[in-house]
Amino acid sequence: MDIKRHSLEDGPGIRSVVFFKGCPLRCVFCQNPETQEFAPEIAFRARLCIDCKGCLDACPHPAPVALPLGSGFSTVGRRRSEFPRLVAAASCETCGACTRACPSGALALIGQPLSVDEILDVVLRDEPYYRHSGGGVTLSGGECTAFPEFAGELLARLRRRGISTAIETCGEFAYSPFVQFILPHVDLILFDAKLADSDDHMRFTGRGNERIWANLAKLLTTRPERVQPRIPLIPGITDTRANLASLAARLAQLGATSLTLLPYNPLGATMAESLGRPLPAVKTLPKTGDVSETITWFKTEVARHSFKFLSA
Repeated sequence: MDIKRHSLEDGPGIRSVVFFKGCPLRCVFCQNPETQEFAPEIAFRARLCIDCKGCLDACPHPAPVALPLGSGFSTVGRRRSEFPRLVAAASCETCGACTRACPSGALALIGQPLSVDEILDVVLRDEPYYRHSGGGVTLSGGECTAFPEFAGELLARLRRRGISTAIETCGEFAYSPFVQFILPHVDLILFDAKLADSDDHMRFTGRGNERIWANLAKLLTTRPERVQPRIPLIPGITDTRANLASLAARLAQLGATSLTLLPYNPLGATMAESLGRPLPAVKTLPKTGDVSETITWFKTEVARHSFKFLSA
């Protein structure tokens, strides 16, 4: 779990964003790969390694393998996949001893448990900013709906303080606990709609989208004023005209009156490499002209539908 303060991109106004660790999807274009796994992980940033071997001395469960003679721990340009088996070994308990011993920050423990009180202690520091800007607190991830009771308690306590609440979701969640624990305490649901076709969704995210669309349909029927559908524009994947046209038509059919387009930023590439994961399928920023052309075309396309608000 991590907290980002003073965000201007995760809902209205100035917001604090609480990132939950763990997600049911495995999007090949994920911008936050460090939030995919539910368990803590150790990231290795090779460019910061000074070859001091302090991590080896600190590890209580060192891997029973020999390091390359004379090479120490790393060399300039070494990739995460070449990192010694200290981190990758089955004996690793992700205790973080190596990260605490690392003087250069090359090793980092990703994911720390926080209580509701500990989160509130951080996010309430910016309460004046929320009130003056119309902001608040957004739960993101990963997927915050994977922790319905915890997320619900946090949202409820924020609401009691009069703080605006929002969540960002991929939509892949069990609807009953969501309605019981989260929905009563959330003001805004930023709901991502990535791909219209379920086979494409399976190919690029690891799961079909039947439950996602079912959840969105229920929310647009029962709480339409709280739901803000969003389409991430992933070059060559979600930003094709066929997919965007299908998404717009389906969202309009479900009764959505607003829609947001999210330009893509491959922020996850560096983190994915440090975790030994495959790099995102799209590793570079799309050309500004291409994005502008897509948005212009899309606005013309959605004009045929009943959306009252469209932003990009």
